[in-house]
Amino acid sequence: MARIGTGQTSGRHYAVLVAGLAFVLFLAIVMWPGGSKKAATTQLSATPLSTTLDDPATHRYLAVLERVKPRVAKRLNREAAEAIENGADANLLAAMVLESHGADVEKDLKYLLRADVRYFDQILRTSQNGFATLSSQAPKFCRMAHYQRFEHMDQDDIANEMSAFFEYDTQAYHWVMRFNLIVLEAIEDGRDAPKKYDRLNPNDQAALQGVMMKLMKRPQVAQMMRLQSKPEAEQRRAMMTMNMCGLASDVLSTLNTLPTDTKSRMLGELQHQTRNGDFQRVLRTVQSGI
Repeated sequence: MARIGTGQTSGRHYAVLVAGLAFVLFLAIVMWPGGSKKAATTQLSATPLSTTLDDPATHRYLAVLERVKPRVAKRLNREAAEAIENGADANLLAAMVLESHGADVEKDLKYLLRADVRYFDQILRTSQNGFATLSSQAPKFCRMAHYQRFEHMDQDDIANEMSAFFEYDTQAYHWVMRFNLIVLEAIEDGRDAPKKYDRLNPNDQAALQGVMMKLMKRPQVAQMMRLQSKPEAEQRRAMMTMNMCGLASDVLSTLNTLPTDTKSRMLGELQHQTRNGDFQRVLRTVQSGI
């Protein structure tokens, strides 16, 4: 990824922030269904699935899925109807809705990056609120130590334990429904009314530098930075007990203080990276720099 700015350190900071946004968008992509074509109706068809999962959040999502991704919606409804005939309960159907992923990540990413920047404000805020809520209400899920036991568990047992966290009508389930709805509408907007954003300018670089300074003052971010110079064993011990949800919430809330125009030009940087085939390099920057 090309360095932005003049100094090597500040350039890396800008790259990390742009990569951080890329990471949020990448997570958004892999969490929601994929497909193609646009349907003429915005009304939700009555199906066994919509009758069984009879709540406003699920209905809103399924209605948008039918409009934006009709093939995925048709397949989901067909498979859900078969599952219901075989005695599936609401929790299994909810898991089917959450797991009905598509495989066309590259095309969906292209649309997402061309959506109106207001959708990314919503994605960032929703993500930050989700991490903050999880940090305060279920902090054990935010610590890596909680997942150490998974190393010796059967894959099915791991899947069952994790799926229980997203059972139908739980707070986590409704959060994913809201998040997926925003992303799906962003994809639709980027597909039907694509935006082309400029790349970062010197004013944006100053704003990003200010964000980095704010982040460095956050206790957990400062601790993470200090750990980079420690032995690997010490890093691992410290990471096991850190509240990663709180850390993510701090990063996202600080990133959200950027001006909207700067956020749009961060998207412009990502558009540039995808056009030049460098998005995998962006993701590697996330892994190495955050």
